[in-house]
Amino acid sequence: MLGLRALQHDVLEGVARDLPAQLVMNRLCLQAERLAPDVACTILAVDCEGRLHPLAAPSLPSSYSLAIAGMQSGPQRGSCGTAAYFGEAVEVVDIATDPLWTDFKNLALPLGLRACWSSPICASDGRVIGTFAFYFRTCRGPSALERTIVQACVNLCAIALEQKDRKEKIQRLAYFDALTGVANRSAFEQYAREALAVAAKSRGGVAILWIDLDNFKSVNDTLGHQAGDELLKIVAERLGDALKSGEFLARMGGDEFVVLQASAANDTAIQELARRVGAAVSQPVALHGTKAAVGASIGVARAPADGFDLTQLMKKADLALYEAKANNSGSFSFFSREIEARMASRWQAERELEHALERREFELYFQPIVNLAAPEVSGFEALLRWRRAEHGVLTPPHFLPIAEKAGLICDIGDWALGEACRLGASLPPHIRVAVNLSPTQLFKPGFALDVARALAATNFPPSRLELEITESVLLLENAATHACLSDLRRLGVSIALDDFGTGFSALSHLRAFPVDRIKIDRSFVQEIDIRRETASIIRAIVGLARELGVKTTAEGVETPAQLRKLHGFGCDEIQGYLISQPKPLSAFRQVVEGPRARPLAAGRRG
Repeated sequence: MLGLRALQHDVLEGVARDLPAQLVMNRLCLQAERLAPDVACTILAVDCEGRLHPLAAPSLPSSYSLAIAGMQSGPQRGSCGTAAYFGEAVEVVDIATDPLWTDFKNLALPLGLRACWSSPICASDGRVIGTFAFYFRTCRGPSALERTIVQACVNLCAIALEQKDRKEKIQRLAYFDALTGVANRSAFEQYAREALAVAAKSRGGVAILWIDLDNFKSVNDTLGHQAGDELLKIVAERLGDALKSGEFLARMGGDEFVVLQASAANDTAIQELARRVGAAVSQPVALHGTKAAVGASIGVARAPADGFDLTQLMKKADLALYEAKANNSGSFSFFSREIEARMASRWQAERELEHALERREFELYFQPIVNLAAPEVSGFEALLRWRRAEHGVLTPPHFLPIAEKAGLICDIGDWALGEACRLGASLPPHIRVAVNLSPTQLFKPGFALDVARALAATNFPPSRLELEITESVLLLENAATHACLSDLRRLGVSIALDDFGTGFSALSHLRAFPVDRIKIDRSFVQEIDIRRETASIIRAIVGLARELGVKTTAEGVETPAQLRKLHGFGCDEIQGYLISQPKPLSAFRQVVEGPRARPLAAGRRG
């Protein structure tokens, strides 16, 4: 048939030219109606949930399409809904009496539609992706010619709709995050540029809130990546539910999201949004039989206050996020020039840290530890220092947090461990050396082997090395971390729990993993002769340690009164400015050169 070949050519050309599916479908219906003048043609798309979505019905009023838009397919859902549900053609010769149309005949009959023949449109994998229907104005079935036309049209519709599905999948890949289903960075940038252009013309306000999930890495490490992915999906859904009209959510990657608030009236409105976001994220999430808790730190940049350039606004929101996380997890910060200056200084420090090892700018200071029973020096704690050009000698709080964020902590820690062992080898054989560890070092695969190599390279006996960990390491109760600590103890290295009492579950940690020593935090020692409650706590800690066969070292001892109290409680060792401030090892010649470590003269803070 010449007309049918023309129809096929027109539709295939439209698909090849990538014309919109609705335009192609509309043209197909009109040409089919010209070939079969007594029919009204409709084409519906069927989504993955089985819902019907009108694509073309040029000869029917729009009210008819609107009435069935989103209708669920199923048995007795008219000709099209039933054909979509069973995947088979449905011929109804009398809409007024056929039970399939009981609930829908009042839609068709007033339009003069008396019969309907609907055929499913199937994808190449067999899925029903649409329906093609001929409506008749008399009670009848299709003729032989109409069957031929419909068969050709159904095949053409399958080609066009599969092309439409492919385009939509590509669109989703290009503009939507595959894991969470929310918009991705590309979609956000497109939306944000449009919003900023409107705001610039109308002199309105726009806010960009950069969101980072607190404690996400911990959940990922302890429960696994599958649980981490599930958590991200739940967080994305909660964030979406928390937003209002004019607020756009996207995932930027990893555990970072961003929200754009169009028409941000003032800082109060932005703060209200930040609180909604924080509340949505902070609700506990049930994962793999346990409850995981995360929070949100938020950095905010505003237009016009911070400019209208999207790249600069995103950079400033990210800077504000750094500030929020530095201040306190779960907080939010607005960008300011002061933040920018601090971050510039921080980045400069990062760049200098990257070269500090090769420039030999790091060095170790040592603080003696005194055994109260002897009394004599029983060990030294090795403390890292950075001799930074134009800044003098810096202590760890000034640069280790930066090193952690810059991913340099393991390299620096490896150097400190090796140097401590090298210098420790020159000390008398009864003196141990204590080295602080970052949790990041323990999370590093093969760390126990690194320690073994450092000991072998310096001929430093494992029994004289003590590694200090904080409660945060044990807080995760991570199997890999505990295995690493067990490997270290099998090497003969002792483990000390630093800053004891300042965490949340110190006693449970001692039960979960036995340590060789606990170090009583200086904040307790400073109050031992001031507050009765604090003295009672220290007495209890010492007594508990003695029952468990664990040694105790009190840190930050500065006065003879504190020393007397600790000695009276039975504390094993002390360190602090009462004995000596940290110094290069060469400053302790009487210890280094003597056959036994003689007690040092008590010194004051200088």
